[in-house]
Amino acid sequence: MHKNYRNEHQRLIGNLHRTDGYIFNHFSQKLAPFDLSVQQYIVLRLLSYEYPNSLSAGELKERMTDMNSDVTRLTDRLVAKNLIVREIDPQNRRRVNLRLTEESKQFVDTVAVEFSDFESIVSHLTDDEVTTLNTLLDKIRNKPQ
Repeated sequence: MHKNYRNEHQRLIGNLHRTDGYIFNHFSQKLAPFDLSVQQYIVLRLLSYEYPNSLSAGELKERMTDMNSDVTRLTDRLVAKNLIVREIDPQNRRRVNLRLTEESKQFVDTVAVEFSDFESIVSHLTDDEVTTLNTLLDKIRNKPQ
């Protein structure tokens, strides 16, 4: 056991936190030239999967991996950058839809090229190690309450 931790369980939590930071910083550096945060890029990618259709803010929030994301703030910034547009849903006037423009879809596709090899961050792991790690991470998130 490492001297800075009471036990291996505590060490695991520290390792998960550091690894998340490592991956987040890696992606942040790749996005910096495009003036995008990781959360903004995730929003753009989710909307690109739906293009030319749209998502409501609620649908977008459901698909976000960061459950604490402030979708309103994120989308405000992306609207200000002219990367997404807000439109009132013609079938439900209380619903606001978010979508990419044709230009922003092309921009997202350009940025996505930077991530075409994003798996390289774990390419030194064997297939068995990747499978085991995926299984364990799924198990952590799906623990019965």
